[in-house]
Amino acid sequence: MPNHTLRIAGKAVNLHGALVDPNFRASRVLCADPWDFVSLWLKREHKDDALFYWEQAHHFYDATVSLPDLSSPLTSYYCFLNATKALLTANGQTFKENHGVGGRSKGAKKALDNEIVDFQGGGILPALCKFLGEPDNAGKEFTLKDIFWQIPFIHRAYCLTYKGSTELFMPLIKTGFMRRDGSKEAWFQAKVDKRYVNAHTKSNIQPGFELFEADGVYEIRRKRRFKWSGRNIEDSLSNFETYHKQIRRRIVPIYASENRWYLKKSVTEHDKLTNSQLVLIFAAMHRLSELSRYDPILFSGHFKVNHNWLLSEFIKSSPNQFVYGMASEITGLEFIKPDAF
Repeated sequence: MPNHTLRIAGKAVNLHGALVDPNFRASRVLCADPWDFVSLWLKREHKDDALFYWEQAHHFYDATVSLPDLSSPLTSYYCFLNATKALLTANGQTFKENHGVGGRSKGAKKALDNEIVDFQGGGILPALCKFLGEPDNAGKEFTLKDIFWQIPFIHRAYCLTYKGSTELFMPLIKTGFMRRDGSKEAWFQAKVDKRYVNAHTKSNIQPGFELFEADGVYEIRRKRRFKWSGRNIEDSLSNFETYHKQIRRRIVPIYASENRWYLKKSVTEHDKLTNSQLVLIFAAMHRLSELSRYDPILFSGHFKVNHNWLLSEFIKSSPNQFVYGMASEITGLEFIKPDAF
């Protein structure tokens, strides 16, 4: 079908890091450290209480940087807790002060599937779930292994740790939104490296996506369309934001120098957890912070078995991933890291 790239004010529209209220008209924010930018943004918006929580989160983040893996989950978690309070407060959301998540170990073996995360019905994590429009999983329990499988920035480490595990994420390249020539019909589309295309791909991208090939180039597109008219930009943006929120439940980022996007595949148990990675990172780090604080000897045992690298990757990588995601949700802006640090 003849089509062209969807643009706003001459700029190609792409996926956005914010789930709830993305600003597609604003330029992306290029920064190695979103802390100061968000602080200034909150000051300009006169959100003093949210600013307090954000700066408290920053203090815990700074403390985390200098701590070893055995100790840093405690300060990382309190960074996440306060950043979440900043988000909720900035958006006028009420929440109970309890954490809304608990944890426990079962069995004597040091294994991630013996570390249990219990989701609760009230508190800060359920309030985050509500804000993001996600299930709060109240009364449900998941293992750290369950949660780690669903987090894209450690998924390669997960698959290398647990040989033979099913890959959950398909990397996408050249993502964007297309509009049919001479029509209001528009949709999401992305290229897929042919290395990731096999006999199962058409079923794995269901429901809602289709695979097609032209001249050896493979692409996927969203079956559902939305209406776009340059003459009615406000209604078009409203339609687009609803559409974007729906596809972002399946298409997830890794924050990097040029944010990378992945499609969550429909494979066995893919829907056991349907939350975004902000919720999953928060819940997993809470359990690790409990181990670090209350049972550090047991926790140290997890670094002496086969999942030690996976655990270390999560502990080291999650603070930046969480903070960039939170910065995007608070401001509605798209954040990317510069190429060099």
